Parts: sequence; structure tokens; C-alpha cells
Amino acid sequence: MRMAILGFLTHTLDGHAEAVEKALAVMPELTTYGVHKGCYVVTVAEAAVDRLEALVDRVKSVEGVLTVYVTSFTREDEEEDVPTPAAGALIAPRKRS
Repeated sequence: MRMAILGFLTHTLDGHAEAVEKALAVMPELTTYGVHKGCYVVTVAEAAVDRLEALVDRVKSVEGVLTVYVTSFTREDEEEDVPTPAAGALIAPRKRS
């Protein structure tokens, strides 16, 4: 499963920022970092890549939310089992032409 970390500002209607922050803080995939300039909730989501669109839609549906501005996106791929050379193994040098 591919996981992602998404940073975004949740833009709220005037007077709704604190209520929106409380609503977002109870969503398990989200962490909030306070209100900026009275109308933006600083938010970070950690979720499966294929769930991000639904998660953003859920945030947008919270009463008092105008929109969401994505500020950063990082995707983590699961590490594949890639064989590595044994300790001390020799690697043949490339031939020069």
C-alpha cells in the first residue's frame, strides 16, 4: 500500500476556524497545527494514496470550510525486496570502449 503525507491549508469562513479545527482534529488521518491569520487551519494528512481524494472531499464537506489548498505532497513507496550483494562480494568493473 502506498502511503502519502499531504500538507494543506483549510480555508474557512470568517468566524469558523476554531470549530473547523476541532472537527478536523478528531479525524484519525489528520493532525492540525492551529489557526493561521484567523481563517486557515494548518493541516497534515497521512493516508493511503488511493484515499486522498476522498479524504480531501471529507474535509471540504465540514461546515465552515471554503476550500483546501495543498501545500506539500510526499509519497512513500513500500520497499521492495531487492537482492543486495553479499558483504565483501566483488562487483565487476565496467569495460571501457
